[in-house]
Amino acid sequence: MLGEKIKFYRENKKITQAEVAEALGIKPATISKYESGLLEPNIEALKKLAELFEISVDELLKEDTFDISKINILEVLREQKNMKLKGNLYHNTQIIFSYNSNHIEGSKLTEDQTRYIYETNTLLTEKDSITDLDDILETVNHFKLVNYMLDIADKKLTEKMIKEFHKILKEGTSDGRKDWFNVGEYKKLPNEVGGLKTTEPKNVERDMKKLLEWYETLNVITINEIIEFHAKFEKIHPFQDGNGRVGRIIAFKECLKNNIVPFIILDKEKLFYYRGLNQYQTNKEKGYLIDTCLNAQDQYVEMVKYYIKSK
Repeated sequence: MLGEKIKFYRENKKITQAEVAEALGIKPATISKYESGLLEPNIEALKKLAELFEISVDELLKEDTFDISKINILEVLREQKNMKLKGNLYHNTQIIFSYNSNHIEGSKLTEDQTRYIYETNTLLTEKDSITDLDDILETVNHFKLVNYMLDIADKKLTEKMIKEFHKILKEGTSDGRKDWFNVGEYKKLPNEVGGLKTTEPKNVERDMKKLLEWYETLNVITINEIIEFHAKFEKIHPFQDGNGRVGRIIAFKECLKNNIVPFIILDKEKLFYYRGLNQYQTNKEKGYLIDTCLNAQDQYVEMVKYYIKSK
């Protein structure tokens, strides 16, 4: 759909509807109508849009024949990782995943700072600004975590693997210097999430074994089963902290393992995500979390289309 393409290219360029409208000499409301499909741009507007997005008019207008089911996303990500390929799917997955998953949990680093750390191994700061060292460490650790996850993505999910995810995420942080925090091991102290009580520390190992046993009994794993695993994992909340990030990396891994398009929950969607988890875990409504994850999956499909296209 033309409107979806306009929106995707605009967001990829990180420009607002108002900025596009100014470049075209039209009202922002018109750009909104373009993107929603209520109005189609004329040829002059198409030319200006193509110039602004640095693509051809044909690229905007051509029929989308991309078949995502023919792409092995795990193979693509592994290949690009090993090639150290810049500016493609793996590169941008690292940045978008780390920025959003950490930001959901309170990191103050911006997406530009996250990108700068990944691309230059240095931190972009403003004068007199103060940056939390843990935010930096957990960003770098998340890059390592994604690499490790890609290496073992096709392996069976185990407790040992999940604990290793946590260890990689939290290694070297201030939490890692607290004996009671138990990095890479299950929690020692009770915790809660969204006002809901979670599994007591003494029962975490039991509940995690039950969760993995249930998961292993499934004959077919679709995105719905992965979402359900995620909701159950977050309800257990097995670690002292870092459960959301570990849970989301597990979901990404299991999507790749089962040749399902993965999803990255964006920070701007966190309220929908939290509400969905709460409703799922309290047996009120499953659809809210499922819809949020499916919407995130659609966004990742667009990323794959943009970076892979003709493969």
